[in-house]
Amino acid sequence: MNTISNNYSKNNINDRTKRDDIQPWALFLPEIKELICDKKFHELKKLLKGVHPIDLAEGWVNFLPKEKLIVFKLLEIRKAVEVFEELDFEEQTYILNNLEDISISEILTGMASDEKAKLFKKFPERIYKKMTTLLRKEDVDEVKNIVEYPKNTAGRLMSTDFVTLSPSLTAKHSLEKIQACARIHKIETIYVLYVVDDRNILIGGVTLRRLISAPQDIKISDIMSPVQLIKINVKTDQEDVAKKFSKYDLTAAPVVDDENHLIGIITIDDIVDVIQQEASEDIAKMGGTSASELSADSVVKVVRYRMPWLFVTFLGGLVTSWIMSGFQRTLSEIIALASFIPVVLGMGNNIGVQSAVIVVRALVIGQFEIKKVLSAIFREFKVGLLIGVVFGLFLGVVAYIKNRHGVPPEIYFAFAVGSGICASMTFAALIGMLIPVILYKFKIDPAVASGPFVATATDIVSLTSYLVISTVILL
Repeated sequence: MNTISNNYSKNNINDRTKRDDIQPWALFLPEIKELICDKKFHELKKLLKGVHPIDLAEGWVNFLPKEKLIVFKLLEIRKAVEVFEELDFEEQTYILNNLEDISISEILTGMASDEKAKLFKKFPERIYKKMTTLLRKEDVDEVKNIVEYPKNTAGRLMSTDFVTLSPSLTAKHSLEKIQACARIHKIETIYVLYVVDDRNILIGGVTLRRLISAPQDIKISDIMSPVQLIKINVKTDQEDVAKKFSKYDLTAAPVVDDENHLIGIITIDDIVDVIQQEASEDIAKMGGTSASELSADSVVKVVRYRMPWLFVTFLGGLVTSWIMSGFQRTLSEIIALASFIPVVLGMGNNIGVQSAVIVVRALVIGQFEIKKVLSAIFREFKVGLLIGVVFGLFLGVVAYIKNRHGVPPEIYFAFAVGSGICASMTFAALIGMLIPVILYKFKIDPAVASGPFVATATDIVSLTSYLVISTVILL
């Protein structure tokens, strides 16, 4: 009986695990298609109420064009807006091209101001003008203001859908104001509320929890907290904004202009998008290309993204070839040295990239201090030297066995090869650490350093170290 029970439990868990592995949209997609086919739109509308907007957006590409319009038109306006915001630009354009003007107006009006600005930025001039005629003047001005800010800055991330409080308001009146605003406008968040004076200058903030738990007659000025550390200038780079959110564990932050006027807020959902975007960019740069390649619509664009760093690698290869020709006498007299060059280049390349990736990551998340660069250099020197000694011993043994009874005597040859790879790995580790730091010092993104740039530099340094030391010892 216990065995049967145990088997049943295991099967139950396995079935549940398999079900969890299935994408949520895959569970409701067949039923939606069947209801559309049978024209049971009333039942479909009821079914769509229970589907999460994110899941529906993820499964969107699996619908036929006509099915997309049927499903979208059956959604409640709030859910339709949420689904629309999650779709890519092509899908959004298709929907807008097939909706009546009044429906388009409802969708655009219901969108968060930052999402609306992203969409309008992508519109061609003709479509942009048409869409602005479907919005209220204040909505159009709002979009224009956000779009005018430089790309990848706080101004592009911020939303203008927020509630402000006056320091003279009581807790009771503040809650009433929040309720009134929420009925009329879409508010990005109410978990944190910001306090401004008569000139709209930011003077503090208060959490909703603090507001609800406070005595009803207490004034906001008595319960608000300072926000000097967490406020963000509208021109701040989005990567620095993400760092601030991480440092202070923020869910929202106020955005101010140079005169400290509150002009918007940034919420954590925007920062998650930034982190993903920055990570994609860094990974692409480490590979010597661009994150834009993923969305490139032509082979020529992809080639243009990849060519610059491949050209750097090409030039590096020519330099290493020239270096080898400079040691022609050494290599011609001791041909066995050449057989270990692939090992030297491979190990130097790997340890250099390892060092670069660690330093780049530390620079990005703010854990690397430039003022401590000397201690970091010494640390990396010790790491490279220790690893170099270990692999130098291994390669020395291999060289000794391989060159037995050869010329020069195997012990000298083994010592030369082992010392050569030890030196090459030590210097490669230093180069891998120094290049990102130097680029960072000159305001260049250090992520570009951990790809072809470091690989090329370490090839040159590794090969030179190996051949110089081998020549000194053997000749």
